[in-house]
Amino acid sequence: MKNKLGICLFLCLAISFSGCYSLRKKFVRKRKKYTPPPLYLELKEYPATPTKEVYEEYFLYVKGWLSELIKCLEEKISRKREKKSIDQALFNLEQIMVFLNDKGKKKIEPIKQELVKLREKIYNPYFSYTNVNYLIRKTEKVYRDFDSQFSYNKAKGFFVKE
Repeated sequence: MKNKLGICLFLCLAISFSGCYSLRKKFVRKRKKYTPPPLYLELKEYPATPTKEVYEEYFLYVKGWLSELIKCLEEKISRKREKKSIDQALFNLEQIMVFLNDKGKKKIEPIKQELVKLREKIYNPYFSYTNVNYLIRKTEKVYRDFDSQFSYNKAKGFFVKE
């Protein structure tokens, strides 16, 4: 009896130490490999020189986001909305800068720098509404400068020609 018990114990220990990987492999499902569907891109040719519609679209976006920023600062609506407004205005201004030649970029650079300074003040964690009138006046000045200097008719001479 002791001999049979010893043999069983030995077999159990031998099986547990050696493992039964092949047995487990037999009953465990294999993972299916995920293959993403093929991606088809349709390449489209865009004109090298900006069209009037594209430029005016970005121009209106910048003006719209700046006016939204002024409205948010005046009404103290939401900090998140103020941040989004200044970010979008800067993004669209950079899109306009792609269309401009070196002379136009030099002319628009002060406006961009003013927007960057406004962005730093709005993103300041210690921002308070005590000096909000200053920010409103600065934003209105940037809005007027941009509107007066970069309408499509005035910016035609600054476009990149290819």
